[in-house]
Amino acid sequence: MHDISTEHIVDVDLSLASDKKNRMTENIVYRSSGQGLPFHFQHGLGSNLEQPQGLLKDLTTVQLISLDCPGHGAAELPANRAPSFAYYAEAVIRLMDNLGLSQAIFGGISMGAGISTYIALHYPERVRALVLIRPAWLDQGNPENLRILNTAADYIEHDQGKEQFKLLPDFKLIEASVPNAALSVLGVFADTQRTEISTVLRAMVQDRPFENIQSLQGINVPCLVIGNEDDPLHPFEMAMEMHKHIPNSQLEKVTSRYIDDAQHRQIVYQTISKFIDNL
Repeated sequence: MHDISTEHIVDVDLSLASDKKNRMTENIVYRSSGQGLPFHFQHGLGSNLEQPQGLLKDLTTVQLISLDCPGHGAAELPANRAPSFAYYAEAVIRLMDNLGLSQAIFGGISMGAGISTYIALHYPERVRALVLIRPAWLDQGNPENLRILNTAADYIEHDQGKEQFKLLPDFKLIEASVPNAALSVLGVFADTQRTEISTVLRAMVQDRPFENIQSLQGINVPCLVIGNEDDPLHPFEMAMEMHKHIPNSQLEKVTSRYIDDAQHRQIVYQTISKFIDNL
C-alpha cells in the first residue's frame, strides 16, 4: 500500500541570490508520499498538488513529492512576489533542500513540465531524470494555445464574469471542438481557486520556461515526454518539439484526457511506471 500523508508546511528561504540583505522566508505547502527514489511531480496552472499526487498515487517505488505553487491550492502568493517559472522552480529546489534530497526525478503536468524543464536547465546536478506531461510552453511567452487563460483572467474579477466569458467566440470554438477542454478552462472560475488566480494566470501565460529551445540540447538525463492530440491547450506539436531538442528523450502519444480521462490516466501511469523501472 502506498502511504499518502497529509499536507505539510515548511518555512523556506526564497530570497533572490542577488539580494542578500532582504532575506525572504515563505511557507511551502507540500505532500510527500511513499518511499523510494525521490520523484518531485508538479501540478499544472490553476490546479494544486492533488492533481499530480492523485495521478501517480499507486507508484510504490518512489517517494512522490508535490507542492502547491504559491497562488494555488493552500499556498498564498505573497503580495510582493510575481509568479514565474523561476520563482516556482526555486520553491521546488528549496523544498528539496529542506527535505535533504540532493537529487531526484523531476516532472510535472503542463506548467509543472515547464517548471521541471527550468530546473533541468538551471540545476542540472539535481536532476536524475525528467518526466514532462503535456507541455504547454516552449521558448515564447503568451503562446497561442494559452491565450484563452489570459482572457479568462480579465473576467474572473467581474460579477457574472464566467457567464460573459462563456459567450466569447474563442471559448465557444473550444467548446464546440473539445467540450471537456472547455470545462477544464472554466475551472479557473471555481470557488476553490485562490483570490490571486487572475494574477497567476496573467503572469504565467506571459512567462516562458526557457529562452531558447536550442538550450534543451544541454539536458543530459533520461527524459520522458508525454503528449496527446485533441487538446487545444496542450498541442501535441509542443511535445514533439521538446522531444526533438532533448537528447536521450522518448516521446509517447497517449489518449487525451478530454476524450477519455480514465484511459488517459491509466496509460500515463503505466508509461511513467515503466520509465522509472528502466532507470
